[in-house]
Amino acid sequence: MKTRKLIITLGVILVVLVVAGFITKAVIEKVTRDITEREMQRMGMSITKALKDIPCDKITSLRQFSSSAYYSGPLIDTHLHMPLTFEVPKAMYAQADYDGAVLEKEVAAGSIVCLFDKTNVKSAYGFYVIPNLLKGEAVNAVTKVDSKFAGRITPFIMSAHVTALNLQPSDVESVLSANPGLFKGYGELALYKDAYLGIKPDDESLRPFYDIAAKHGLIVMIHPDEGQREEVETILKDYPKVKFLFHGFETEAYVAKIVAAYPNAFYTMDQLSDIPYEHQSVSLYGDKTKESFIANFKRDHDQVLAIAIKAWKNAIEKNPDKFLWGTDRAYVWHFDPEVSALLDEIGREFIGQLDPAVQEKFAYKNAERLINVD
Repeated sequence: MKTRKLIITLGVILVVLVVAGFITKAVIEKVTRDITEREMQRMGMSITKALKDIPCDKITSLRQFSSSAYYSGPLIDTHLHMPLTFEVPKAMYAQADYDGAVLEKEVAAGSIVCLFDKTNVKSAYGFYVIPNLLKGEAVNAVTKVDSKFAGRITPFIMSAHVTALNLQPSDVESVLSANPGLFKGYGELALYKDAYLGIKPDDESLRPFYDIAAKHGLIVMIHPDEGQREEVETILKDYPKVKFLFHGFETEAYVAKIVAAYPNAFYTMDQLSDIPYEHQSVSLYGDKTKESFIANFKRDHDQVLAIAIKAWKNAIEKNPDKFLWGTDRAYVWHFDPEVSALLDEIGREFIGQLDPAVQEKFAYKNAERLINVD
């Protein structure tokens, strides 16, 4: 107990010092690594022992809105942040500015698959954070989930977005070589995060990861920061065999032109994360609780749907093979059945507004094709 209190206290001190600007990047990395190693060793990895069996009634939730245009077919969620396979004090993970769920403690893999079954979601691209200090244990957890729920969650290797925890290219290569065929993508790589401050998509530090993606046939999922269009186009030209899947409001102004111009450029569009003024309305990340999210969702539903249609319908219909549907779920309450039902419903309402010839492509066929492309 005393050790745990000491570790948490050190983590809090670290955050205070970072905010105050009193310590250098090198010191931050060393202290974070020391604290994280001790805490992770103490906590262990319970996920590697067993996955919970979750009863699932598969009863579809009643629709909350009465849109006449409604897509009722299969879906594939191409933007799902899987719960963390490790647990650390929040102070240690502060640089990532991320409050993800913990797998099997807060959100069980079986409950995610149950949500899929209830809402006719075939599968998802699942982004798993693999920290360098526990990459073996984390990959073991991914393997167990993949084995138990084969074909339902397609694993991507995701950066920790914490400088001292991020995998190096050699780490990624070793993971892929030791687990052939397990991972289908690398990302989400969020370049607006503090751990990537000043790093652009074509940075020399990122190119080895693209080389690895080309070698192993991985999709690379990137959320560029603002003002990075030139660098986005550079990597599309330099790595024509790598399929790049982009996301983020920072690219909205030019993404339609990008996906039209480059055969290897794709975009995952999420109704609540990819609309203008997203943080001024209902938001998966602006809202902090399930209750506030549901209240704001019901208040702003009509406006959000109308904005999404205006912003994206024409672009998707002009490039029907290049856009994919997603949700961007990550936090504990994002996996709540009520919240999931609302995300599913507005997604289906949006898809229902697309040209019928495009609907299935955006809903799931493009996602299937992207995974199966050599």
